[in-house]
Amino acid sequence: MEKITEYLTPTKLQGLWTGIQPTILNLIFALVIIYIGMKLAKWAANLVKKHATKTPTIDETLGNFLSSIVKYVITAFVFIAAISKLGVETAQFVAMLGAATLAIGLALQGTLGNVAAGVMLMLFRPYKIGDYVDVAGQEGIVDDISIFTTELASLDNVKIIIANGEAWGATIKNYTSMGMRRVDVNYGIHYDDDIDKAIKIITTTAAKHPDVLSTPDAPWAKVVSLGESSVDIQSRVWCKPEHYWDVMFDLNKSIKEAFDKNGITIPYPHCVELDG
Repeated sequence: MEKITEYLTPTKLQGLWTGIQPTILNLIFALVIIYIGMKLAKWAANLVKKHATKTPTIDETLGNFLSSIVKYVITAFVFIAAISKLGVETAQFVAMLGAATLAIGLALQGTLGNVAAGVMLMLFRPYKIGDYVDVAGQEGIVDDISIFTTELASLDNVKIIIANGEAWGATIKNYTSMGMRRVDVNYGIHYDDDIDKAIKIITTTAAKHPDVLSTPDAPWAKVVSLGESSVDIQSRVWCKPEHYWDVMFDLNKSIKEAFDKNGITIPYPHCVELDG
């Protein structure tokens, strides 16, 4: 103890404190910078998320993604500032961070492409959850849209996952977004049948369907072709997208029954064999 007391004289203690004081103060300042910076990052992220939620053109998923980007960028600057306060040379650190970011970006080029495509899909919104679409050759109801993928549920309940890069780069057909769809159904009648009578039966029967709309056009029917064994008539009606399949199937049944009651014949396909 006496040796320690002799070594730690007031003069030496003063010199020791003078030497470590800047380091301690810088450490405290660095911790303060980190504390305030993290609070600022959280506040900025919440602000971006709040404004994104209030903007109808920005999807909720995109809002969360943008708020996360803001938080991570601010956090990176905060830690660089804190490290600089400790006396660490940040130029090399930033260069190493940039090189690492570039290497990661090249390694994840496809993934980052999907992220960029996901952002574009959420900004321009060619489809939304619940829409019936054809994306990259796949049809189904949009079940989920994330930063990386779009998930569809087919009509027979099969889950289809499409990378956003593929979805954004392909043709997109949205069968829901226009608010109504046209149902086209073809019927073949016998050449000896009354065409005008058949057309009237088709339009009258279609107009009675509860889901067939009178706008933008009333039920329509015209002769579209003269087949080998039938006169082909096409009917066109409008309905809401969610009623499309029911209207199509119901009209096939009800118009066939109406033809039977009114003596309109749907001919069977047949071929003639010639004796050789």
